[in-house]
This record gives sequence, C-alpha cells and structure tokens, in this order.
Amino acid sequence: MRRSPVLPTGMRLAMCALVVSAALAGCTAGASGTGDSPPAGGTAGPTSAPPATSAPPATSAPPATSAPTTTEYLEASAAPRMFAFYYLWWDPAHWRARLGPSYPLGRIPGPLPALLGAGGCQPASLYPGNQLTDVSAPLYDQSNPAQIATDVREAASAGLAGFAVAWAGTGGSGQSASSSLYNTRLAMLVNAVEAYDAAGGHFALWISYMSSSRIRTEEAMSNDFAYLRAAYGSSPAFDRSNGGLPTLIVMGSRKYPLGILNQLSGVWRKDFYLVGDENWRTWSASRAAVFDGDQYYWSSEPPGAASYSDIARLAAMVRSERNPDGNVKKFFSPLAPGYDKQLAGGTNCVPRAGGQTMRELYRGNAAAHPDAWLVISWNEITEGTYVMPLERYGTQSLDTLTSIIYGASRGGAS
Repeated sequence: MRRSPVLPTGMRLAMCALVVSAALAGCTAGASGTGDSPPAGGTAGPTSAPPATSAPPATSAPPATSAPTTTEYLEASAAPRMFAFYYLWWDPAHWRARLGPSYPLGRIPGPLPALLGAGGCQPASLYPGNQLTDVSAPLYDQSNPAQIATDVREAASAGLAGFAVAWAGTGGSGQSASSSLYNTRLAMLVNAVEAYDAAGGHFALWISYMSSSRIRTEEAMSNDFAYLRAAYGSSPAFDRSNGGLPTLIVMGSRKYPLGILNQLSGVWRKDFYLVGDENWRTWSASRAAVFDGDQYYWSSEPPGAASYSDIARLAAMVRSERNPDGNVKKFFSPLAPGYDKQLAGGTNCVPRAGGQTMRELYRGNAAAHPDAWLVISWNEITEGTYVMPLERYGTQSLDTLTSIIYGASRGGAS
C-alpha cells in the first residue's frame, strides 16, 4: 500500500518548467481570520487559523518535475481541458471532525479509518464517529500555504488545466483576505498559481461559488462577487478562455428563484462568465437567459447508457440557446472516479473499479462533446470522489485521469 503521494514517471507528463522555490515564495497571504460558515448539512469549513509559511513534511511533497519536451507540450495543449473541483477546508480540526474522537491523528502513517466490502462499497467504520474511508500520510493540511502550492504542482503535472475552487466569502461588504479562512486560503491558492505560472507553468482557476448546501441571499452573493472582482479582477491566475472573463459557477443554482438569479446576472454578467448548476429537469429558456453556460455537479453518476443519455440531453439543451454576444452557450461535463458517502449519511455508492468507472464515464459523457470537463474532485474525501493520492488508492485515480487526458490528446482515451 502506498504511504506517500509520489508522482509516477510514465504517463504523468510535466506541464511546464517548475521552480519550486519561486512557487513557495509566492504563497504568503494575509493574516488569518474567523472561519466562514460551513455548508449546512455538508462538509464543515476551515476551523483553525493558518500558520506561518513552512514547507510540508517531506513525505507529502511530490518530486520536482522537469521542463517538458516540445512533443509533450504539444500533446498537453491538445488534451481535453479538465478542471478539478478543489475544496479549502482540510486542516487538523476538520480531520478530527470527520475521523471522530478515537482516531489516532498523531500516528504516521495513520491507519485506514474503515474497511470496504469486496465490491468497493459497504464501508465499515473502524472508529466511533468516523465518516471517512481514507486518509493521507501525514494528514493533509491546507492551513499551510506550501501544501496548497504542492497541490497546484501535482495537479498541473497530472495534466489538469486548473482548479474550480470551492469558495464563498463572508457575505459582507469590505472583505479582505483576512476576513475569513476561506478568503485567506483562496489568497494562498491564487498566490501559488501566480507563482507557478510566473515560473513557466500553465495552470488556472475557476470559482465554484458555494451556494448549494447553504442557500445565500442575493445581497451576500453580490458582496462576495464584489470582493472577487476587487481582489482578483486583474489576477493572471484566473482562466479567461470563456468569453474573456473569469469563470464563476453558481453551485446549486437550480435551488434559487429565477428572480434572484436575474438580479445577479444583470449586475455581474459583465464581470464573470456565469455558469449554472442545472440538470436536464431544471434547465429552461428563462434560466438559459441568466447563464453563459452550464454544468451539473453529478458526483454520483453511475456508468451506463441512461446517465450518458441524460448528459447528452442536457448538453443539447444548453447549446440550443445563444448568449447576448451571439456565441452558443457552453456545456461542461462531470467526470468522477467513483462515489461513496455512506459513512456520512449517503445512501448510494459507485465503486471505483480500479479506474474503470472513470474511464467508462469519460467515454460515455464524451458523446456530449463537452467544451471542457469538471473532475469531481481533487479533494472531496468525505464523498469519496477525490483523485489526489491518499492511503487507500495511492496514485491509481490520478494515474487513470492522466492516461485519459493524454490518451484523448492522441485521439482516444487509453
């Protein structure tokens, strides 16, 4: 069993030249503040302040990567653009809340917190109060800016175009990077991406606005969007390939009245490429008028003709409408390695099947010809959708994703 996340050397191609010292030097952020409220009924938010900048333990960092050859760079450019949902809440307090009071947090490497059935589901917790089936060694800590910089390097070297970072501000006016831990960690991430790109890299950010588990007011959302515009409107860390604007996904948009969405769109569509979180049951002409594109966060999508048909139908519905600039609306497809939230109250499970689930979902959803892909996820460990290397699966899921990306750049997923 793999005990530390180390990048493989075969299919994993370097996206760019990497200067580690430059990446780490750019990761300082504002002082810590109070944590933002966690999503109601979902995963809790950060609960501890970030420490001073220091390198993560040596066992958690991937080795430095070399500059790509011309062939490798061309292959990476031809690969399908994939952004992975990235969450900011992992720190010691959050691990304790998810693993329960009896789990030995200080043990390195830590024991797996649960057993899985022969089919990859039916988890059985080994510790009272535990909600997870996997852990990292040592425990993954995003209160350390160097860990966030490591995530950027590792994701980029795997072939990902960037992160769709799950974020929400305080909802108040006059925010800063020190107003909440989500704001602080977003600043860390932006600094890490800017430093990585300044050193020759190619990595970018979208915003996945956390408005699903916790329903927010129009005022709070507008205040958060204003903070984004003021703090990062000119930041090179944000992808602007969609309409020349930063991409902002309004998560759970299907849960909001059309009136609120119309207000948000009327004010903020000039500043952000607004993407909905609608499915084939909720997308309509009136909602199409609000958004520039759509994605559906289907973390538990099962492989099969029925789900592929639903994705293709949604893509066709989205593209049947045009934006005010005359361009067809874009559709971004989900892609997950599997799903298992049973220990945290979920009822279903999609086993990883040694990478076969992700390969089948890619082949099936590719029939919709998505404009880009949204991988669910880099680090949503509670729902079991993570691709980052942890104890149970090692680099299996990330290796599978890399083979899909570079296989597609050569004419078909491998």
